[in-house]
Formats: sequence, C-alpha cells, structure tokens
Amino acid sequence: MDALEALAVLILAGAIIVLLYYYLQNNTEAMSKVREYIPSNVQQNNEEEQVPTGGLNMTQNANSDSNTSMGEKLKVKFKDIDMPNFSTDSFSKKIDSFLDEKSDELIKDWSLATKEDTEALEKRYESVSRNVDELTKRFNEYREYTNERLDSINERLSKLEEE
Repeated sequence: MDALEALAVLILAGAIIVLLYYYLQNNTEAMSKVREYIPSNVQQNNEEEQVPTGGLNMTQNANSDSNTSMGEKLKVKFKDIDMPNFSTDSFSKKIDSFLDEKSDELIKDWSLATKEDTEALEKRYESVSRNVDELTKRFNEYREYTNERLDSINERLSKLEEE
C-alpha cells in the first residue's frame, strides 16, 4: 500500500467518524443506545480526568487504572468535543425569527400579498361574480323580450307590405 493510499484511508476513516458523531448528536435514540453501551463507571467519570500526581495517590491511581480495561480508556467522550449543532430544527427556527422580524420589509420590497389582501380580493371577486350573474340573467330576460318585440314588429311589417 502506497503512502498516498494510506492517507486516503485515514481521511475516509476520519470522515466516517465525523459523520457518526453528527448522527449521534442529532439522533437521540441512537445516543441513548451509546449511553447504554458505555459502562456506568466511565459515564460517572467522563468529566474527571485521572492524572497521576505521585506519592500516595500514585499507587491509588495505578490500582484504579488496572481495574479498567484499555478499551474503556480509549472510548471517545462525545461531550468533550465542542462542535456546533447543525440541526434542521435550529436552522428553521432562525429562519422563522428572521422572517418575523423582517416580514413588513419583505412584503413591501417584494410586493407580496398578505392574508388580508387575499381576503379582500376574494370578497371583491364574489361581488363581481354576483353582479355578472345578475347581468347575464337580465340580458337573457331583455333578449327574450326584445326578440318577442322584433317578431311582433316583423309581423306588422309583413301585414303592411301585404296591404
């Protein structure tokens, strides 16, 4: 294996670890499974770091270190890694707060219609559609009346022409 290939494998492994970290941070169900897997003595001492100080405490630290396995010592402490949480919920809350603050400016700048504008337009449409219906009804009535009058005039003209 080439040095470049080894570097590529290490970068891929690092990327997988970072993705796993973000998945665990954003998925509470998976995080609870990780907490069940971590032994209770590691969870209790996750913020404390045991550093040998020498003297009498040195023997106590050595005894406590021998009781814990190497795997428990090497486990990653997720709380120690201080990275911002990029969840969609927090991002959408930020967008909502921005829109609430700037809504009047956005409506003016983009000439957007508000709910009140659409309701007023709907009322105007209803009144116009009623007026159009009334006009078509009147038109049909007057057309019938006009057609009857035309027929009667035609009859009279035909009688006059015959005479």
